[in-house]
Amino acid sequence: MKRSIITNIIVVLFAVWFFQSGAKPPKEAETDFQLNAFAHLPVKLEGRKKPIDTFARNLLTVLSDKQSVRVDGEGVSAVKWLLDNISGRPEAMDYKVFRIENLDVLSSLGLEERKRFRYSYRELLPALNTLDGAARSAYGKEDRQRDLYDKQVMKVANKIYLFQNVMASFEDPSSIPQEQLMATAQRYMRLENYSIPLVIPPNSGNPRWRPLMSTLLASHPAMNTVIEGHDISVDPLAVHMGVMLAAYRTGNADLFNNELMEYGAVLQADNPAVFDKLAFEVFYNRLGAFMKSATLYLLVFILSLFGWLLRKEGLIGAARALMVCAFIPHTFAIIARCFLSGYPPVTNLYSSAIFIGWAAVAAGIVIELVFRKKAAGMGNLVGGIAGFATLLIAHFLAGDGDTMEQMRAVLDTRFWLATHVITISFGYMATFVAGTIGVFYIFGGLFTRRLDEETSENLYRMMYGTTCFALLLSFVGTVLGGLWADDSWGRFWGWDPKENGALLIVIWNAIMLHARYGMMVKNRGFAVMAVAGNIVTAWSWFGVNQLGVGLHSYGFTQSASFWLLVFVLVQFTVVLIGLVPTRLWKSSSL
Repeated sequence: MKRSIITNIIVVLFAVWFFQSGAKPPKEAETDFQLNAFAHLPVKLEGRKKPIDTFARNLLTVLSDKQSVRVDGEGVSAVKWLLDNISGRPEAMDYKVFRIENLDVLSSLGLEERKRFRYSYRELLPALNTLDGAARSAYGKEDRQRDLYDKQVMKVANKIYLFQNVMASFEDPSSIPQEQLMATAQRYMRLENYSIPLVIPPNSGNPRWRPLMSTLLASHPAMNTVIEGHDISVDPLAVHMGVMLAAYRTGNADLFNNELMEYGAVLQADNPAVFDKLAFEVFYNRLGAFMKSATLYLLVFILSLFGWLLRKEGLIGAARALMVCAFIPHTFAIIARCFLSGYPPVTNLYSSAIFIGWAAVAAGIVIELVFRKKAAGMGNLVGGIAGFATLLIAHFLAGDGDTMEQMRAVLDTRFWLATHVITISFGYMATFVAGTIGVFYIFGGLFTRRLDEETSENLYRMMYGTTCFALLLSFVGTVLGGLWADDSWGRFWGWDPKENGALLIVIWNAIMLHARYGMMVKNRGFAVMAVAGNIVTAWSWFGVNQLGVGLHSYGFTQSASFWLLVFVLVQFTVVLIGLVPTRLWKSSSL
């Protein structure tokens, strides 16, 4: 008992150290550029207000799949990378941030394959016309006519277009010839409602958000009139921001910091509400709770696997404590997302992954508590692998940018988001948990002697109980989805692919329970059916979105097709393995 307490204390201290690392801002001397304060400034993009820290991280993630840049072996933060670019520092052109993996695209752009597949804007400059021509040709084709090269060219071109639009919105108007000023101003007036960052918040002289470029044009001597009915009177915030960027470009830290203070003071006096939640979001970003939790969940799985196979209670106990320590910040991060976005926890595929993973870990903790003496470690195994896998999926789904984007009008219904979506997500979770236990049942019985008769019965009880919950939750969630459909589209059921997928989960869970109740399958057969349930659920969760048809086809990514296929093939292989006659299993007592 004493050894267990000491182990738990060590685990908790390790978890606290692990999560707090990187959460604090880097130390800055008074004479340094105050990048931490700059990271807290507000920006609005695609309808959502966020700190520049979030904007920089999201932009860099889209371009590079990373939230920082490596330069000569040292890390450069996303905020510094963004500031170097928007201020026009020459070295920014050499940051290798554009990830291009396709070898045919690299060859067409005249680039050599390299480790990590990242290239600088300067390297891409000579081939931009070639890239633009290839992208326009690909966009001119119908989707079914596009080959892999076309899709990859479009992907790279979209990154370049996004980067160019963002950089142009911060362009210094003093560098624009006077005869082009009018056309430039008109162009940016038209762009204000599109996907460019609006960094000038509403204030006493300006009732709406505006991009820096069009607002700075007003300070130019030649721009002292009204353009197309738009009042572009000089905005002090834009002037402070413009001077701030110029000071950063020339390396004048004192001027940069003074302008930063003035900017904050003016905004605090005119519109203090604009700073709401920004500091908390910066802290949320720096904490990085999801990926840190994923790392610990993987460690939980490894410790529990060895503990379960070797019957080492010490390893299982340490893994149990570590899983709880990872679960707490995982929970905090989901609550933080709800606070920042103003929505319930599940609004898109990214948030569904982190929520289903959270629910699976919670189920693992419950299983561990209920079956602690009869099947110790199985809850850890389920929670560890489910938590790691779902957070890894969420990490890849975050590559499209902001994961807390503003909801589409038809989805912006908090009641249904908090009822139907959460309930159906719990149904996904319960089905996956039963299937995960089924995988451990099959591998444990076939390849080890660990699956004795008592353990087999306990694992069956876990699968049966979670399947009962899966049937209830998926059925109720599907009915609630029909009610939402009737509220939104005027019909309860339309045989939409997403609706069919949800119904398949209900039907499959019902088949499993009926097969067991009718004694058509025993423990092993139930485990095989539970693994097959993973395929049904994965198809409903991700697969139907890849069809691109139906009323549920918007707001989702099509980049998951390959990994969905891999997952289905792996689960199908496990099903086949589970059908191997029990006389060939190492746990021959079955």
